This record gives sequence, structure tokens and C-alpha cells, in this order.
Amino acid sequence: MRGFEIAGLKLTAAQVEQILYVLAGFLLFLILVLLLNYFGSDRKSKAGKSAVGKKLSKKEPQYEELFEVENELFESNPYKSDPDSFLEHSVLRTVSLTLVVGLREHLVKMAENPTDQHKAMSATGKYLEGKGVTPIAFTQWNQSAIQGIAARIILNGKSRTALFGPSVAMAKATAKFPSEISAQVESAHAAGQSVFVLAIDGLAYGVFSVSHRLVLIGSGDRI
Repeated sequence: MRGFEIAGLKLTAAQVEQILYVLAGFLLFLILVLLLNYFGSDRKSKAGKSAVGKKLSKKEPQYEELFEVENELFESNPYKSDPDSFLEHSVLRTVSLTLVVGLREHLVKMAENPTDQHKAMSATGKYLEGKGVTPIAFTQWNQSAIQGIAARIILNGKSRTALFGPSVAMAKATAKFPSEISAQVESAHAAGQSVFVLAIDGLAYGVFSVSHRLVLIGSGDRI
């Protein structure tokens, strides 16, 4: 069998053949390692993208503002020496809802975004409607961020000025609150609630306390 000489080294044909086999095996091993690395990194990349996609697709928790009437209190006759000042509780609820209905119409007409004060006032309207109260006609309706809502309403055949606004402003716009209304105002403020006073012709007839909180209504896991 004929041999080979490479760089002064004499090799037989069998030795050359073995060397070629070794080189071929090494090349196959190297190719296999490269393929394994490629497919392994590709799977990791897909897994990473899938995890990122799941994180991105997971919905953030959703919250809803909830305004609720916690308490209402009425004084039928805050000025007892005047028989015309007596008004039934049902009438006072009607006046309160009538003023809030005017606020709704104003917000729709002006396309305004309601403030927290507006939302709290609107909550009193929903509360009263839930009790079956219905509004009546009104005129000269107006509102301000500080004073609240005002309108002219016919009660017992007499045109009266009705006000519904934050207790702090109403304390300046009306006569001294009756003791029960004053106590309820202080209690509601201490509880961190919004407090609105109903007044007619300068006399405080009622008070509503409204709470405000955020409620979790959903998340990525729909809890």
C-alpha cells in the first residue's frame, strides 16, 4: 500500500484515512453543537416573547368611583313662629331632587365634565329617585362651584328660593342651622364625607352626607 509524506512526516494510506475520519467526525460534532445552540436560543427567544406578550396582554386593575348617600336628615319647621315655613319631608325631598335634575340638564347642555361635587350631588338625585321621588317645575335655575345650586320653585302656592350646596357655603347663605342639622353636618365632616344642605328662603331644611370611594371592578384575572 502506498504511503504519503506531509511536511517530512511519512504516513501510510490507513493513517491518512483515519485522520480524515477524525476530521469528518469533528466537523459533524461541531455542526451538531451549532444546531443545538441555534434551536435552543430560538426556543428561549420565543418563550421570552410569549412571557412579555402575556404581561402586556394582562389587563390593569379597573376602578370605579362610587358616590353614596350615607345619611339624610330633614327639619320640617326650622322657623317655628312662622306657619308658612312648615314643609313636609316629602316636599323637601321633591325640592332636593328638582334642583339636582336641573344640574343634570345643565351638564348635558354645556357638555361639561362633572366635578366630584357634581357627582356627589348627582348621587343624591339617584338616591331620591330610588325612593320614588319625582321632580317638579322650576325657574331661574343657576349653579356655582362655591354656592351650589339655586332655583325658584312654587310651594303651597308661593314662589320660593331653593338652595342646595356645600354646608360651608350654605352656613353663610342661610340663618343658623337647626341643632339637629348642625350636629349631622359636623358628624359627616368628621367622617370625611361631602355634606350638602338644602335651604328654602334662607332657612336650612335638610342635609345629605355623601361618601366617595374607589371600588375595584376588575383586573387581568377578573376578580
